[in-house]
Amino acid sequence: MTVTWEHALEECEARLEAASIALECGTPLAVAPFSAPEVDGPIPPALLERARACSSRSDALAAKLADELERVRLELRRLPRMPRAPREARFEAQA
Repeated sequence: MTVTWEHALEECEARLEAASIALECGTPLAVAPFSAPEVDGPIPPALLERARACSSRSDALAAKLADELERVRLELRRLPRMPRAPREARFEAQA
């Protein structure tokens, strides 16, 4: 199904906004994997700047996410290692 460039950009902006808010608030966000929409022909010149802004915002968000991932990795490495909890094994058989 094809969509208009206007609709594709609105969807992109909404995904970026939701991801930005989730990152700022530290809340998990389930986002479906991105799939490029089938659009009606080439992008109209009137929407080029808006598309460039989405691309720039996406790059900036990806950089923030990479920084946050590294921060969390470092924080986890600093935590003391916990010993594994002993496992209790049981086996019951009836004849």
